[in-house]
Amino acid sequence: MRQGLFMRQGFSKRILITALLISAVLTGCSTQPSKVVELPSPAYELTPEEAADQLLERAKRSSFPESARLKIQAARQLTDDQTVRAQAILDSLNYDELPEPLKAEMALARARIAEQMGQNREVFFWLDRASVINSSNIQLQDQSHTLKARAYNRYREYAAALDEWSMLSDISRLDQQPEDRDAFWETLLNAPKERLTDLASETNNQAMKGWLQIALVYRPGKSLEQQLADLTSWRTRWPEHPATAYLPKDIAALQIASTQQPDKMALLLPVSGPLASAGRAIRDGFLAAYYQNLSDAQKPLPEVSIIDTHGKDVVELANEAKSKGITLIIGPLDKINVGLLKENTPEGVTVLALNTLADNEEDNGSQPAQNDNFFEYGLSTEDEARAVARRGILDGHRRVLILRPETSWGDRATNSFVSEWTKLGGEVAGVSEFNERTEFSQLAGKALLVDDSQKRARELSRVLREPLGFAPQRRRDVDMIYMPSNAKEARQLKPALSYQYAGKLPIYATSSAYSGKVDPSRDQDLDNLRIPLMTWYLPDQKGSLESNIRATWSNSRGLYGSLYAMGADVFKLSPRLQQLANLPGSRLKGLTGLLSINSKHQVERELSWQVFRGGRLKPLPIPAQDKADVLAIKTSE
Repeated sequence: MRQGLFMRQGFSKRILITALLISAVLTGCSTQPSKVVELPSPAYELTPEEAADQLLERAKRSSFPESARLKIQAARQLTDDQTVRAQAILDSLNYDELPEPLKAEMALARARIAEQMGQNREVFFWLDRASVINSSNIQLQDQSHTLKARAYNRYREYAAALDEWSMLSDISRLDQQPEDRDAFWETLLNAPKERLTDLASETNNQAMKGWLQIALVYRPGKSLEQQLADLTSWRTRWPEHPATAYLPKDIAALQIASTQQPDKMALLLPVSGPLASAGRAIRDGFLAAYYQNLSDAQKPLPEVSIIDTHGKDVVELANEAKSKGITLIIGPLDKINVGLLKENTPEGVTVLALNTLADNEEDNGSQPAQNDNFFEYGLSTEDEARAVARRGILDGHRRVLILRPETSWGDRATNSFVSEWTKLGGEVAGVSEFNERTEFSQLAGKALLVDDSQKRARELSRVLREPLGFAPQRRRDVDMIYMPSNAKEARQLKPALSYQYAGKLPIYATSSAYSGKVDPSRDQDLDNLRIPLMTWYLPDQKGSLESNIRATWSNSRGLYGSLYAMGADVFKLSPRLQQLANLPGSRLKGLTGLLSINSKHQVERELSWQVFRGGRLKPLPIPAQDKADVLAIKTSE
């Protein structure tokens, strides 16, 4: 007990001494400003890679199926920054051995990786599975619908995309996801009007109703005045709706611009000289649209002057036009004159040039225009070539064989394609050139390495000194062929490729491969050829304007048809330039495609993808999957 008392007394003395020391220190420092010592936060946020590594370590110590669940979580951590590693982790799992909930989680993770890697077909392959379709996990279902909607957008299948968006459990969650909200807005701008109207009348969800109503305001065909009035009305009704982010910043300024339509305009076109045929085709297409609308116009149409640019100074012509009260100039056509007028645009005059000075390959129209009154509109081979590259990648192809003409046009159609193709991760397996003297079967056989296959067989037969039962084979390191060509060349190339054992390889071309005339007997050799086409050439979409043009000018039924269509679209575009440039998402249905204007003031054309079937053009569907589970149906039904 004495020992215990001694220990307590010693402990008390130590406390007293410690207290006195602290007091002395504090007293001695009382004249100094106090310091706050910041201790490191115990909470440490792991990087995605560190989090994935920890999950994988836990997976090593866990038994199945917990180990599989942890691996799937690790792959999700790495999807954005280390996609290849994420894919490798999932490759280590056997989908068929997983429990149903983990099958769904793995399928979703695979679909995210597929989207990240630009493998659009794989998105559907993984999500169109019974495990995903039957999942009771609402969050997983929402993520699946979102991924599929974005994939449908990339295929321009906007009605199907809208169906996916409409199945989200809560559409308002898009408010916190700007990327998904932008994709949803893209769907709304392009979905069929009938689908939007029907859904607007059916839904009780106010957030969805607001989205649908503003999308209907943006539909093509409305005048700028009406569109702006409708947008003002919509904003009054929905002041807090997230779709206000897509309204123009200055509606008042646009309302003023809408009243400033030109009274006089001029077409600066070459109607004589080497480019006369092209200039006259555009002129006649424009006048056809002008006179068709003359009696129906709610306002008087502007007075039109036609000025021949051949052999003249285009800047002087533009200044002379301005002196006569002309405020809108259509043209010129050739690039040299377009460049001159762009650098010397008369003040107060708006110009819609009929060519593009430089393609938008690098910035895709992301850089703002330097001249607010200068617009460019052309039927660019380069644009089509890039569209072919994007569609090929979208369809799941990665290694392409190119057969191209030995011409400057072939250079442009090939270089633009290759630039876009490689930028998107594709590889070029080979390029073969042809001219008017080329024997196409030999060209195809050599390009597909069939000749090498036959040569190896002959050599082996010589060594063995006996004939071999041999079937020639083509190369297997390509999954797509690109052949920019005209209709005559395409009709020879396509069957030559089939003869050389490439009949099942997907083959893509530019619109020049179509003659412009429905001719099943001659075009049956083009079966399965895939091409992007403007509305003018679609067989089932002939309006009265197009019919009138074709009936009046025989040239319009041949190679110059696209220029007549361009002229008609110029008339439609001329009063809507500011509308399309300043209302994000505004589009105009034209004969040369679905038209919009990017931030560089270039008119962009969205074309329709078609495929030959029985010698006739048909819409190109989303590629069918070749794996059984892709067509899984809801087993609970």
